[in-house]
Amino acid sequence: MMNTLKISFAVLKPPTRYLPSSNSVISQKLHSPSSSPSVKPPTISPLGRGKSGGSRVYSTFAARTNFKVNCYSNMAEPNSDLKQGDVTVKDDRIARISSSIRVIPDFPKPGIMFQDITTMLLDPVAFKDTIDLFVERYKEKNISVVAGVEARGFIFGPPIALAIGAKFVPMRKPNKLPGAVISEEYSLEYGTDIMEMHVGAVQAGERTLVIDDLIATGGTLVAAINLLERVGANVVECACVIELPDLKGRDKLGGKPLFVLVN
Repeated sequence: MMNTLKISFAVLKPPTRYLPSSNSVISQKLHSPSSSPSVKPPTISPLGRGKSGGSRVYSTFAARTNFKVNCYSNMAEPNSDLKQGDVTVKDDRIARISSSIRVIPDFPKPGIMFQDITTMLLDPVAFKDTIDLFVERYKEKNISVVAGVEARGFIFGPPIALAIGAKFVPMRKPNKLPGAVISEEYSLEYGTDIMEMHVGAVQAGERTLVIDDLIATGGTLVAAINLLERVGANVVECACVIELPDLKGRDKLGGKPLFVLVN
């Protein structure tokens, strides 16, 4: 005779069924009531998954906190083969990644809240989760080039490139590459800078992913896109671990899709 275990629980809304897919990306944004300075993220509980890796059901146990997460699919839109929409589920790896990133105030100058990913690199699980989320997204996208922006794009770019079978191309500051280079000058808040890439590293028509750790004002990503497109590359998407949305760097990318893990 089979014994049955009955579990009772309460949810705010019916569970949402989520089909895990390499095309599903989730980034977290908290909308906290202004009267509450600190609201803990809701717990996302996996309620079940088929033995063969089938669908997973999530329920959100939250009272006053709303989540906005991004889902990307292969549906086409102008200048992109990816489309963004809102869904109501969240990958629990995102919370682990977010909690592992340290914020240091007034660095490198007063008023800057520096997002320090070195503490995430000290956590092998969070670091692996970060790489895995990128790999799951791009492994079926026929990416042939992963272009990493100096310097922290060099941390995330090579393992992603190896996992998806692409080559890694460093996008460097001036006078760092030994061979013939192609250069792109771009504006900073106070002055200009230059980004360089080896001549011949990327061929015309190659599907390219640009990777960096963070997007703020968007200047470096714009320079990388311009540099790659000057040699005929097809920049499919830009990807960052962190986005500072208040600085509106996304708006400067000329319609190029941007994928981020943490806001």
